[in-house]
Amino acid sequence: MTIRKKIAAAAILALVGLLSASVDAQTSRRWVENEVLIKFRDNADSAIARAANRIAGVERIETLGDVRWERVRLRPGQTVEQAVAELPRIQGVEAVQPNFYYHLAVTPNDPQFSSGGMYGLTKISAPAAWDLSTGSSSVVVADIDTGLRYTHQDLAQNAWMNPGELPTNGVDDDGNGFIDDVYGWDFFYNDSNPYDDAGGHGTHTAGTIGAVGNNLLNVAGVNWSVKIMAIKIYSPNGTDSTSAMLVNAYAYIRMMKLRGVNIRATNNSYGDCGEACGYDQATKDGIDAMGDAGIVNVFAAGNDSQNVDSFPAGGNPSPGYPVRYTSPSIIGVASSNSSDTKSGFSNWGTTSIDLAAPGSGILSTYASSDTATTTMSGTSMATPHVTGAVALLAAYHPELSVASLKATILNTVDVLPAWAAYVKTSGRLNVFHALQNPTVCTFTPSITEIRVPTKGKVFDVTVTAPTNCEYSITPSSNWIKILTSKTASGTATVTIRVPVNPTISRTGTVTFGDQSLTITQHRN
Repeated sequence: MTIRKKIAAAAILALVGLLSASVDAQTSRRWVENEVLIKFRDNADSAIARAANRIAGVERIETLGDVRWERVRLRPGQTVEQAVAELPRIQGVEAVQPNFYYHLAVTPNDPQFSSGGMYGLTKISAPAAWDLSTGSSSVVVADIDTGLRYTHQDLAQNAWMNPGELPTNGVDDDGNGFIDDVYGWDFFYNDSNPYDDAGGHGTHTAGTIGAVGNNLLNVAGVNWSVKIMAIKIYSPNGTDSTSAMLVNAYAYIRMMKLRGVNIRATNNSYGDCGEACGYDQATKDGIDAMGDAGIVNVFAAGNDSQNVDSFPAGGNPSPGYPVRYTSPSIIGVASSNSSDTKSGFSNWGTTSIDLAAPGSGILSTYASSDTATTTMSGTSMATPHVTGAVALLAAYHPELSVASLKATILNTVDVLPAWAAYVKTSGRLNVFHALQNPTVCTFTPSITEIRVPTKGKVFDVTVTAPTNCEYSITPSSNWIKILTSKTASGTATVTIRVPVNPTISRTGTVTFGDQSLTITQHRN
């Protein structure tokens, strides 16, 4: 038996052990020592970047999927804290951060969480939704997790396979830079086999998203027909994934989307301290890039039974990331139980967490064999209910944008008094309502052109949009200053400042979602 197989055999129940691990144990290592991630104003392979590295005395290890970020080895004796403080002073460096460790969002599989099995599908009105659609094999979900047992009898039919790649021939057939990426990619071991050997968490989430339905076998997912791309970022330890692995995973998903793979959503059943103990700009950049490419990113709220909004935004350490990022493509999910109240372990936050979904005592596929199922609990289990709903909605309404998919999910919840103090929408997922009542997001600025004098000007723009339609506010040039938040939801007023410019004429734009305002500043 190979070492990897021995590890896999020993790790089948390892995740259960991880579930009872203390937060102190999980937070013992917040980042990789002797390394940092650097973001350059130019390409990481540019002469400016190479010069910056020489000045800093660091050694480049790799350029990440976002070519402006690179992972470097620090000079002997230099700490991560010192590097984060010192390196941003070097010309050409835009940002420096630790290479954070990431861990799985899971909780103990205790008896109180183990009743009801598949009650979640009924709670979210999936049976009624199936009268309208059971999904589509043209829709792809990237499940970022421990991998996938793609030989499982309830998942094999729905496992995504790269149509441009021939298996095990050692050739990059589709020219995407990844050899034999047939089912996806393993970003932990950096190989082509994202098989679930890390305790079954990924296989469990995949089953909720898309276990084959109506086949007389095991369980059913929210989608009976869908394709699940296996993106592996965890080892059997479940505690040693890093920012760099995530950035590369996000970049792969975005690349495949831009190459024509119809990826409509990612499932992210990880997060919160001690899994992601602070603001991580590199991963936020990657999430935003996926959103800009047309992908909804669904994230777990975390399992520390706390209000993540009560902690300072952007702090380190600070609970609630990645779900707390102000990224328009993110849907944040808390966990409900069979009584439609908050699971005891679930985090909450009426700003950061959008809705609830069933996460206590959820029965789904498991990785111990090709026929195995088991019951697990956590916001990890709630999240794939929402991801599955996004995929089902995208199959039924393929014309919907990222903003429209997200707004539809949020606008069609079952509003429940028990959730008013816990999530933004005050409700729990209802996929049938989502399919019946799509929200089409449009963004209409009150002005589309403005001429500004050389002395500068501060002015307001009202952007009209349906409820829960979220969008970024993006200036094309750094001389255009956004004084209000750079993200908004629904109708909002945006304050813009153009500074004094006595010498030259200039033109720039501010984009609100998919609509733009043109600003021209010129001499009188």
